[in-house]
Amino acid sequence: MKPFSFLLIAAILFFAACNPAGEDAVKVSDAEAEHLFITADSLLDANDYGHAIEKYRQALKIYEKKGDTASISDCYFQLSTAYHRIGDFNLSIDMAKKCLHLDSLSNNPENLSSSYNTLAALFLSAKDLTSAKKFINQAIELERLTDRQDNMSARYGLASEIYTKDHQAERGLDFARQAYQLDSVRKDTANMGKRLSQIGDAYAALQQQKEAEQSYLQAARMLEHTKLANSVCINYKQLGNLYDNMGNRAKAVEFYGKSMEVARKYNLNYLLESDLSRLTALYGEIDPHQGYLFAKEALALKDSIYNEKIQVATQEFSARYDLVTKENKITEQENRIKAQKAWLIIICVIFGLLLLALYYFFRLRFVKREKQFLNVKYYHALTHDFSNEAGEETDDAAIENDVISTTEADRQFILKVDEIIERNLDSSALSSVKISQEICLGQRQLNRKMKAITGSDTGTYIRDKRILKAKKLLKTTDKSIGEIQAVCGFESPSYFSKVFRDVEGVSPSEYRKRT
Repeated sequence: MKPFSFLLIAAILFFAACNPAGEDAVKVSDAEAEHLFITADSLLDANDYGHAIEKYRQALKIYEKKGDTASISDCYFQLSTAYHRIGDFNLSIDMAKKCLHLDSLSNNPENLSSSYNTLAALFLSAKDLTSAKKFINQAIELERLTDRQDNMSARYGLASEIYTKDHQAERGLDFARQAYQLDSVRKDTANMGKRLSQIGDAYAALQQQKEAEQSYLQAARMLEHTKLANSVCINYKQLGNLYDNMGNRAKAVEFYGKSMEVARKYNLNYLLESDLSRLTALYGEIDPHQGYLFAKEALALKDSIYNEKIQVATQEFSARYDLVTKENKITEQENRIKAQKAWLIIICVIFGLLLLALYYFFRLRFVKREKQFLNVKYYHALTHDFSNEAGEETDDAAIENDVISTTEADRQFILKVDEIIERNLDSSALSSVKISQEICLGQRQLNRKMKAITGSDTGTYIRDKRILKAKKLLKTTDKSIGEIQAVCGFESPSYFSKVFRDVEGVSPSEYRKRT
């Protein structure tokens, strides 16, 4: 036997002791964390906030052990949303700030802008308008670096709400108009309706009631054909407020009634309670009995909302208690495993030393005999064969890892994304927002998944698909640059030329000449 044989055996035992589960344990942890995150998303959509928070925290613990900064940031973002929905603004803001800190380390303008926007919305809900303005201005500045018009529209829309509530309605109106212009370029009817409603809010704050009325009514016509029940309900309610301030009680009752119908249909209890309270006040003079019925329903609904809050809070505390108990058990188990590993490492080291001692004992005793029976040629042939066999095993392992890293589920996911892009490639409204809506996946989660599979975020992936189609048309057809720009979904020939030059290093015309 040779020294490396003993060392090889000792090394195998040592690494087995240090990492008994090996890479399989890492893969299981990845799968478990992803499953927890997806489950938490489903619970959040189902308004089961207490259990959603529990699952997000369990996933967060696994991601923290791995040091996966992007996934940790996503967990904090979703936890911020969950705490916001149960009315715990302090914890919600705390989670959003942690998300912002991690995003600042990654130096990703899009993620940073999203985090600032979330904080602005949270401070708006908490009525801290000074902080809300600070964060939304930072979000807008960062969004200008990304050149994503869909995101910029959302930033301007939130800025409009913040400045209007802070008695700066003229600036709020300016932001709302800019947002509307961006949405109209992309022909995004749903968001155009939301922006018109924000324009109406600004006009109402400026006491320009006719202009506010026109904006609200135009918004209502657009929003009625969308699935944005919350926006439809709020717009009707704003119309009711406007007509009430104008002294037109009949119209006020009509639109409060419409808002109430939408709120009741989609279980928007907070908005429903507000509508019932307004209708109670309006009917108090003209129909006291009906006013009494509205007041009775509003009171019952208020009690129901309070009980729902208590139930969510109870679920959250119960989930926290269960999580702490599980974490204590996991810590005990980890300490036990560490102690076992330490003893196993000591045993392996002693065993290795014994093997080396035995080797040198026999080497000194039989060295002359080995020289007689082992010639140099045979020794080199033997070691050469051994190294070849080891190399083949390494290649097989590499191939296997390749197969594992590209699963059938990932391939199906990319095929689905490609199908959506191909179907909408000629539309400038195609964006990561549209894809995330069609495949029912959060925008941040979509970007994270695309980055993991393709190495590019969703926006870059769409851009590359457009450029690929443009190159093909430039090579194989006689279509003009303007026609190719339209077919590939670019907003204008100048923007098409700019993006094409950024990617290929030459203009479309120069590329056609070269090919």
